[in-house]
Amino acid sequence: MSIIEKFLDYYTKKADFYRESAKICAQICETNMEQMGIRGIVTSRAKKVERLRDKLEKRSKKKNYCSLEDITEDIIDLAGVRIALYFPGDLKKVQNLIESTFQIIECKVFPEFSKYKEDQGKEYKKRFSGYWATHYRVYLKESDLSGDLMKYSNTIIEIQIASALMHAWAEVEHDLVYKPFSGELSYEEYQILDELNGLILAGEIALERLQKAVKNRVSQAGQEFNNHYELAMFLYNRLGSASDNPNSEAILGRVDLLYNCLKYTRYNKPENLMEILSDIDPDIQNSTIVDQLIEKMGKLNPALYESFFHMKQGEELKYQLETLRMNRENGNRQGEANTLANIGYLYLSKENYDEATSYFTKSVEINHEIGGIQGEANQLLNLGSSHRLKGDLDKSLEFCDSALALHMRINYKQGQANALGMIGNIFSDKGDFDRAAGYYKDALAIYKETSYKIGEATQLSNLGSLFFKQNDLDIALGYCNRSIGLYSECDYKQGEADTLCLAGKIYLKKNMPDEALIYFKKALSIQEDAGSQKNKTSTLMMLGKIYKDKGDCEQALHFYNEALIISRNIGYKNGESEALKNIEFLN
Repeated sequence: MSIIEKFLDYYTKKADFYRESAKICAQICETNMEQMGIRGIVTSRAKKVERLRDKLEKRSKKKNYCSLEDITEDIIDLAGVRIALYFPGDLKKVQNLIESTFQIIECKVFPEFSKYKEDQGKEYKKRFSGYWATHYRVYLKESDLSGDLMKYSNTIIEIQIASALMHAWAEVEHDLVYKPFSGELSYEEYQILDELNGLILAGEIALERLQKAVKNRVSQAGQEFNNHYELAMFLYNRLGSASDNPNSEAILGRVDLLYNCLKYTRYNKPENLMEILSDIDPDIQNSTIVDQLIEKMGKLNPALYESFFHMKQGEELKYQLETLRMNRENGNRQGEANTLANIGYLYLSKENYDEATSYFTKSVEINHEIGGIQGEANQLLNLGSSHRLKGDLDKSLEFCDSALALHMRINYKQGQANALGMIGNIFSDKGDFDRAAGYYKDALAIYKETSYKIGEATQLSNLGSLFFKQNDLDIALGYCNRSIGLYSECDYKQGEADTLCLAGKIYLKKNMPDEALIYFKKALSIQEDAGSQKNKTSTLMMLGKIYKDKGDCEQALHFYNEALIISRNIGYKNGESEALKNIEFLN
């Protein structure tokens, strides 16, 4: 059997593997393009055996293959993805997407003008430049894969990007020029292909003009955006030109979710959206345009922020459920257990404790079956947290004790500290403050030993809360200030804001309202940019109370009204009720 036949035999057995690699890559591209408002058709394939045979036979004359490794190094398009853009002007956006999403091996831009000059030496001399496209050879990033899917991370995948028109012409030209049905193409056939290429290039110019006309239309005052593609065009048009880097495109982010949030609001018109675009920086590396817009809108209308957050949660749940299905189909038990845990977290964040408990339990069972001790311990701890939030402290303690025992068995220090901290919370809830303090201090010692500062800050805050409950206010305040310093050092805003509020309550209990005011205002300034809207209403309510007690009813009413507006916008009934009672009491 020849080297080529041996390779074809190997490839036939591995074709499904290459097909699945390309499919995963295509799904990533298609999902991101849809979310960013880029129109196009994404397809994937594993190279057909007969096409591969033809290619190998032609290349072997020059390459003189001596081994399977020679062929593997030479043929790099066994797995392929094709992106056919509706508008050629979107090429730069897709290039940025590819370069930020995959591990790049090589990028080739066509036409290769040296090859174009070679072709001019033939009997028929081309008038037009031929194939215009960008080809990437990439690896999937390991961070985007889990469990059994990790096996696809070392596969080279070729991604071809061109306009839909150019891809159609290239298919015709490739099959006729490189695989004619009989003999060499005639002069007239080459001439017609060249003529068609000229029409395609003219068509691409027309598409660029069409895209510009659409951009102008969607930017007109009074016109609502009809879909997220139009919103994306408007944002690219306005913010792409604002970038200080002329060679880069603004990174939009989840424009599909943004449109769903805006479509029933006043911001679904260009002139109104322009009001909040002035402070948006398209060159910020770690924040997309959409993230910046939502953050700014959240200050003007908290309901929009909450709506966007819940939509993202819904999208994440859909993604995790699809991942769960794939893991089950592939028999990937570890991946299945991990995904069940991820779904549990999502339900826990929605305060749906029964669903969270169900998914964590399934994850525990699978981890136990496959010997995943750390995974089993982590999910037992999550079960403990869920039952604590449900109010079943004895059941919670049972799960946390089991988690601690497993973490000690495998000597996983951070897992031990997490379990100790949770057990401390349970004893604090039970009113057994001495035992709670012991567990918190044990957790604190491990976090210090392992240099995990956020964990250290959390236990200091827990100790501050514990001593506050016991009315040891100076000791409580000392723990809080140490915690705030560490949270600030780690730039963990949520923890810092929560502990600032705790310190504010301690100062109130010490009858020092001016100092309390300083801490609550610091917390509020952090919550303007980070943290939940529900926590923000609590801070506003505390500020209202302080001003009421100081006799400044006007300021108190201001903060109570802010709390009322946010509570109504996010559907927080308890917050709304409390704010209304406070306002009524002022009157």
